[in-house]
Amino acid sequence: MKIVRGIIKPGKQIGDLEIGKSCKEHTDLLIHALEIEKREGGSKKYTFENFKLWFNPDGELDQIGVTNGFLDCYKNIGIGSTMGDVKRLFGGYRCEYDDYLLPDIDGICFALKDIDDSDEEWDELTAPIEWIFVYKI
Repeated sequence: MKIVRGIIKPGKQIGDLEIGKSCKEHTDLLIHALEIEKREGGSKKYTFENFKLWFNPDGELDQIGVTNGFLDCYKNIGIGSTMGDVKRLFGGYRCEYDDYLLPDIDGICFALKDIDDSDEEWDELTAPIEWIFVYKI
């Protein structure tokens, strides 16, 4: 199962998937998960073909992530865009661990693709965005 299109609203949703909705409200979708990971503290992560869902211990959707095959963008930033594109559009960004956040916009972040070839030098400004995450604020 894939998500191909959907409006991205930081802290709120990607397509029909909405932060805060219960696991029970997504039962028809969750049966199609390729992998279910029970995490520390009782949370769960569901992995699908091109997206992931994280539910907190109370069964509420806390985070949504989309990757290759998702075609829509957040203000012209999508899968395959670069942090150079983000910098030009938003005036900058900040990095926390392996996530890249937008200035003054909470509830959305990006993860960059790693380079497989050790001969190439990795540059965060030119590495393509591999994941877009929307999360509970």
